Amino acid sequence: MHFLVLGSTGAIGNIFCDITLEARHTLTLFIRNRDKVPARVADNKRVAIIEGILEDEDTLDEVSRCGADTFVSFAGPPVGSKNTPLTDGYRALVPKLVSQGIKRLLILCTPSYKGASDVASFKWRLGEWTMKAIPSTRGQYGEMISVGEYVTSLPAEDDIKWTLFRVGGLTNGEKRPVEATFLGTGKDGMWISRASVAEWVMEEAIQEKWVRRIPYICN
Repeated sequence: MHFLVLGSTGAIGNIFCDITLEARHTLTLFIRNRDKVPARVADNKRVAIIEGILEDEDTLDEVSRCGADTFVSFAGPPVGSKNTPLTDGYRALVPKLVSQGIKRLLILCTPSYKGASDVASFKWRLGEWTMKAIPSTRGQYGEMISVGEYVTSLPAEDDIKWTLFRVGGLTNGEKRPVEATFLGTGKDGMWISRASVAEWVMEEAIQEKWVRRIPYICN
């Protein structure tokens, strides 16, 4: 499988690159700065790197023509972010990907975005309230809501196989079994290791168990 990856230089993205290359997949990395790519990845013959930003249409055209089967994004808004630059980037990029036949999308989100299968619970309400109350994280909260709304609104008639996977607290622990569930089920633990996220995303890209759904994943 050929993966187009956004957010590959973050902690989860680095692990994802390693495990997909070990599994003999091919990668195209869309990044701002190629110097942040570890040499073990950048020097691999099955890795292509496209350097640029989501705001540049020419770069997005190049990215969309990379020949990938699947688009994976581990991108998220930084602390203190304002407006919705990531959502705007998806709005610009995704139609171009679809026009080139890249219709399998796996995009990171958080429990801030709720779905119809979720059940309200105190712990998630508290987390939501905290993010909205703190000025430095208020923008992150708004951006994740916006990302969720955009991805879940993608037209079914375009045959887009999106999965919006949500994660809570991230740890640096080892890869462990993953529970894919919804909020409020009693199985929705607060934590998941970055290695577990990366492994689950690779497997879901192939197995397609959660197409057009918004699972919450945890250990």
